[in-house]
Amino acid sequence: MLKDVRGLEMTASSQEAVDAFDATINEFLASGRDAAALLKHVNEADPEMVMGQCVRGYFMRLPQQAHLIKGSNDAFAKAKSLSANANRREQLHVAALGSWVAGDLRNAAAIWEQILVDYPHDILALRIAHTIHFYLGDLDLMRDSMARVMPRWDEGVPGYGYVLGCRAFSLEESHQFAAAEPMGRRAVEINEGDVWAGHCVAHVLEGQGRRQEGIQWVDEHEEAWKKRGIFARHIWWHRALHYLELERFDDVLTAFDREYWPEPTEDNIDLTNASSMLMRLDMLGVDVGERWESVGEVCAGRTKDRLRPFNDLHFVMALTRSGRMMAAREILQSMREFVSANDDNGLTVVDVYKQAGIPVAEAIIAHAEGNFARTVEIMSSARYRMVPLGGSWAQRDVWVRVLIDAAIKGGKHSYARALLAERTADCPTSAPSWNMYADTLAACGEEDEAQVARTRGAELLAA
Repeated sequence: MLKDVRGLEMTASSQEAVDAFDATINEFLASGRDAAALLKHVNEADPEMVMGQCVRGYFMRLPQQAHLIKGSNDAFAKAKSLSANANRREQLHVAALGSWVAGDLRNAAAIWEQILVDYPHDILALRIAHTIHFYLGDLDLMRDSMARVMPRWDEGVPGYGYVLGCRAFSLEESHQFAAAEPMGRRAVEINEGDVWAGHCVAHVLEGQGRRQEGIQWVDEHEEAWKKRGIFARHIWWHRALHYLELERFDDVLTAFDREYWPEPTEDNIDLTNASSMLMRLDMLGVDVGERWESVGEVCAGRTKDRLRPFNDLHFVMALTRSGRMMAAREILQSMREFVSANDDNGLTVVDVYKQAGIPVAEAIIAHAEGNFARTVEIMSSARYRMVPLGGSWAQRDVWVRVLIDAAIKGGKHSYARALLAERTADCPTSAPSWNMYADTLAACGEEDEAQVARTRGAELLAA
């Protein structure tokens, strides 16, 4: 029986095919540029390899792009036709892919977790489960999934650093920063190119408001991470978040132009990076010039297919801000029609659209229309239902900012003051937040308190 690099039995025609499979998975774990090309080599070495078909199906669903879905469906059909001769672990992968194809992401995740109970070294099941838990905002599941397998891993097992990076990120998203940071740093020591582990440390430093350290962390590893794939541009976005909180707005815009939106792209990571940063700048009153136009133009092609609410909300922001209100409303209407058509079909994302996707989209459109009272009405409750949208706390924060901005612009000074008291408690190193708090306190007639807030903002900028 043939085995992979971690000793798992593989159904394949040759060791060459298994080795090609291992190379593909390693490149995937490293967020590399060549995973698709390496997967092609797997198919050339053994077109009947069931795990090759499963990986093809997974890879074509992960980007959440409509034109790839048929390829994923075809890969599942072929994997299913080959599954009778596969081993039990591989058959479970086929079943997980089938659940994903059917839109039942939580059942797919449950199957990957079932695999990990008996095969904790199945790093593909581990990494895909980790990703889907994150996409669905199932943060406790993401954390506990990694905790269950860690005793079965050590530095002698190939890929340990990547697993440690996933464990670190699962802790970071549960706000266990003290435990997450050393794990993430160790994972980067093991493999400096592990951009996911580096991303975890970036999150810790952002979450703790360690602005200069956050910039330095990315600067130190920039050359290694430049060699990675598209995800590296999200790291540059994280560095720009620190620039933003230090009111280094020119640096944010320079990074936008050179690093995380150097040219229009269809990739959803790039689109969400660009849309969310421009939205933050807009709400702070920064002139972003014509930058919304290129983002909005790409998003105008995303009005029909509903695959992930998190992405859709970034499309809506870009469309409203680039003057494409009709297209933004088309997405909102498409969300409603998607829910109506699939309410009883077992699709995981239907409830996410109902509870968070549709309300937040309504709020974004209301905000763009200047209906700030409506935005506040929606977001005051919707903000607490946003975790299932997926993405990180740092990413979802843009919609909390929309609520604060609407309260300020809508003249709800007392409510804005309360929201900014909350924010400065949670984000005490955010100079823009202290400055907004000062303005709001002054609008409430509390000039002494406003001066204290202004002083704190100035201290942060001077540090």
